[in-house]
Amino acid sequence: MVLGVCSLTGRAQDYSRLSERDIMGTSRYVGMSGAMTAVGGDPSAVADNPAGLGVYLRSEAMLTMDFQSDHAWTDDARSTRRLFMVPQASFVFSYGNPYEDEGVIANNFMISYQRLKTFHRTIETGQQPGETSLGSVIASTGVDLKMDYPQYRNNISNEISLKESGYVNQYALDWGMNISHKFYLGAGMRLYSYRLSSDADYYERFDAYNEQGKQFDLENENSVLMHGVGFGGSFGVIYRPCGWVRLGASFQTPTVNTLNTHTQGTLSAQTDSLRYSDAPNMSWRVTERDEDSYTAPWHASFGAALQVGDYGMLSLQYDLTHARYMDNIHTLKAGLEFVPVVGLYINAGYAYSSTFKKGDPAPVLIDPTLERQDAHSLFPRRTQYVSAGIGYRGRFVVAQMAYQYRWQRLQLYAHQAASPYDINTDTHRIVFTIGWHN
Repeated sequence: MVLGVCSLTGRAQDYSRLSERDIMGTSRYVGMSGAMTAVGGDPSAVADNPAGLGVYLRSEAMLTMDFQSDHAWTDDARSTRRLFMVPQASFVFSYGNPYEDEGVIANNFMISYQRLKTFHRTIETGQQPGETSLGSVIASTGVDLKMDYPQYRNNISNEISLKESGYVNQYALDWGMNISHKFYLGAGMRLYSYRLSSDADYYERFDAYNEQGKQFDLENENSVLMHGVGFGGSFGVIYRPCGWVRLGASFQTPTVNTLNTHTQGTLSAQTDSLRYSDAPNMSWRVTERDEDSYTAPWHASFGAALQVGDYGMLSLQYDLTHARYMDNIHTLKAGLEFVPVVGLYINAGYAYSSTFKKGDPAPVLIDPTLERQDAHSLFPRRTQYVSAGIGYRGRFVVAQMAYQYRWQRLQLYAHQAASPYDINTDTHRIVFTIGWHN
């Protein structure tokens, strides 16, 4: 017998999760909270707007190291995970004459790797009062569980443990042109790789006992692994109407992806407490591999930067992410760069991002016709970033460091009839970037 607990709503949530983006990259980019669409001159800024590649006047190589500590907490539980990674590597080839003032000043190319999203969290909710049993919900769909759930639909407590890991990586080849130090044009090809692993353990305890004095309980363990690749493009422009103003815009095309999904799950009464004591243990294990094609959302970015002589700049940016299976995501970014002396710069930034599902989110619906046992739903509600950084840019060497604090509020539904857990998460990130240019 096959037990499935998923729906097209769950599949859409898979796509939405893989479309999420973090503010990650070089220390300068992180320090300015990603507000660099109109600034350019940084490999992570080029990942947002390829026209920023035209700002380069010489070749450059960069490598970034990132250490992050993630925390998640509810009213009665807290968990921590730590991770070290290399989120960025790039090489810029600059061709042209930086001493020219008119015409085509430079044609530049960049090959790069950029981490766009890291799935890395553990959530432990602790027990809270429940309203409806997962078994009762599954039984209501017509699945014969051979367990008398309806009479135990109330007076329950439940808890869920969720562990996630994975990434969204981008590998790119970009081109940028500088025309008279006024117009910067750019285009790029993007190859994406995806991986998201999710392991969940949902446990219910009923306020009732069988004849042997065993407390009624139910456990649903499941794991999902999604991995795949995608391909897309990016186009952008930066315009300098005068020496102290930069205006930038970019468009990243929808991405065509192939996604493989592997699932496995067990639903069981751990103590045989919902049947006679001599009944065999009842559980189902489902393993499947499904190859699917989907189109990731398109992204648009608009920015303006005000430069104050050689003393620094202020940058403002708006990003829009759009897909037909989720609400638009709106992101506002602000970055500040101060140059107290030549070669030394100090950054600060703030960013706010809305959720892909506004209002009252619809949890994953249980559908016995599909072979999925992950009944839980995880919805980001809002995300905020605060960051600061410092860097040195010498004749041959670049060295940067930044700190970022990210706070995110989530709602976790154990199943479609459960009340959501309110989850708070924060991430402390320290980023180091080293580089060389000629």
